[in-house]
Amino acid sequence: KTLVKYPLDTATVRLQMPNTPFSIQNLPSLFAGSFDGITAPLISNIPAGAIFFAVKDATKSSLKESGLGLPKWALTSLAVGAALPPYWLIRNPSEVVKTRLQVGADGYYEGMSTLDAFKLALSSNGGNSTSDGVSELYQGYGENVLYGFPADIIKFVVYDYLTGGKGKKGVSPKDGAVFGALSTALAQLLTTPLDVVRNRIMAKADSTDVEDLSYIDRLAKIAREEGVEELFAGSWPRVWKAGLSGALQFATY
Repeated sequence: KTLVKYPLDTATVRLQMPNTPFSIQNLPSLFAGSFDGITAPLISNIPAGAIFFAVKDATKSSLKESGLGLPKWALTSLAVGAALPPYWLIRNPSEVVKTRLQVGADGYYEGMSTLDAFKLALSSNGGNSTSDGVSELYQGYGENVLYGFPADIIKFVVYDYLTGGKGKKGVSPKDGAVFGALSTALAQLLTTPLDVVRNRIMAKADSTDVEDLSYIDRLAKIAREEGVEELFAGSWPRVWKAGLSGALQFATY
């Protein structure tokens, strides 16, 4: 999933940066070096994905057996909420590094090795202590969890609705691919503004005067100063990426 969607992910992130030099009209430039930074997520997304589905499914099963009588959407929401913090705990460092490599953030360059990128991230927050380096790799952790919550809830709830609540065993791989693509594309389109903010935070693309702003304040600032359309920057590659990603994820799962 990570491998197939990665060029579109790179295009999305590049289009979301403030004053970006990239555009849909210049595709060769937009997709140049589009696999930069892929090593980190290829490695980290395996254990992160395992943790996510293990915690989500275990939580959902426990809640079903608890006798609380919760509706399916509530079970899904609570299960996703339990799974996201450990998921991003594993994934966040690789997400920071890959985002900075994709956009060529200050000090990062095309063809830079993943190891060198991690070393740079660890030293770029002063580098005076281990905690400084770790905090740099966890830039945007809270925003990633807050973004993932509505994105994954919409995805899984819509998927459950489209499949008639049959569960994993009652859906063919073909149907899983189709419904997975639709539900993931819808979820990603609706949460694009949250994605813009989290990617800018991880790439350190905004000016220092916004670092202390809340998630909502950052959204409002972008809409006010750059236009509401900037909150949906990169929507087209993002939707295509989501369709591929959702089809592969649900058909395989």
